[in-house]
Amino acid sequence: MALADPTAPHPAPRRPPPRSTPAVRVLHVVGCLDRGGIETASLDVCRVVPPGQAQQTFVTVNGVTGSLAPAYRDAGATVVQCPIRPGHLFPLRLWRCLRAARPDVVVSHISLFSAAVLAAARVARVPVRIARMWSEGDGKPATLRRRLLRGLCRVVLAHTATDVLGVTAAAVDFAGPRPHDRRYRVLPNGVDTTRTDGWDRATARRRWDLPGDVPVLGFLGRAHPVKNRPFLVEVHRAAREHRPDARLLVAGPLGVDDLTAAHPGVDRDPRVVLAGEVEEVGPVLRAADVLLLPSLREGLPGVVLEALAIGVPVVAADLPSLRELSGLVAGLTLVPLSAGPQVWARVALEQAGADDARRAEIARVLRGSPLTLDHVARQWRRLWGVDPAP
Repeated sequence: MALADPTAPHPAPRRPPPRSTPAVRVLHVVGCLDRGGIETASLDVCRVVPPGQAQQTFVTVNGVTGSLAPAYRDAGATVVQCPIRPGHLFPLRLWRCLRAARPDVVVSHISLFSAAVLAAARVARVPVRIARMWSEGDGKPATLRRRLLRGLCRVVLAHTATDVLGVTAAAVDFAGPRPHDRRYRVLPNGVDTTRTDGWDRATARRRWDLPGDVPVLGFLGRAHPVKNRPFLVEVHRAAREHRPDARLLVAGPLGVDDLTAAHPGVDRDPRVVLAGEVEEVGPVLRAADVLLLPSLREGLPGVVLEALAIGVPVVAADLPSLRELSGLVAGLTLVPLSAGPQVWARVALEQAGADDARRAEIARVLRGSPLTLDHVARQWRRLWGVDPAP
């Protein structure tokens, strides 16, 4: 199974039965709507499929709606809560939510636990039931109990889902596809190529007080152990052995404790900019000469697509999902984390020195690939049975 699967023939879409209103009712089940890759990609699709075509409801189960909830509402979506805790009451709450929304389509974004959501949707006779798989794993230890739970979820998923869509083949594999089962396939995220409009390199660097003639190593992502952000500081320090003027620009929500705990005093280093959470990705990506992604686990990271869309090379960990992506794009260099910060620094500085022609080629390849938002939104419309706009 390859990442290019979205261009291959799919099973005929399961269109909802005739209804009195022209819009398809789509109910999404998510953890919450805080800023992150899943949430940003879902918001992009929400914005390009208008309410007149799909009335989208986002149900959060983590007890909060999240910081992006207002943006979803501005896009015409409804945001409601259905807390998963206490767990013994969740099935009843979810049933009531489904009965109230009466959706034509349910899309569950909560990994293998989507099995429980889609089982309820099947009982509620929702005709289209989609499990959206965002990662090649769940980050949980493979204890006996966890393995048994995963196995049960995969069996239930196979009996309840009309479609199981992974952002990569590795994400599909985590769902446990059966041989030749065409419900299990790849549908990648799509990048909004306009997201960085309005920013140029000089303006972005002035925002962060970065000199125009120094290499800038960039990172954009939340402070979570899976993002492996302390490794960025090690790479930057190794890079400064070759380019003492090299800068590190780190942006993303949830604070900087992960960095300062591993590297005390890094927040006082004049060559390190800890930008925190940003409303726009444009200034971060436009300011960077190269984007670093030393994650321990990934799905299909939107920030990589956004960087490549404007010609910023990416140096990333050698992960299964990113190996798939590297076959579709230019400018993505994979380096094992085991190679260490010295090798990462050398590769990062090499990529940071890409000339204008190379950067233009990186952007051209991405924008001509099936990874654009317009292409992916067409796939979602088809899955939901949404009629194209006149």
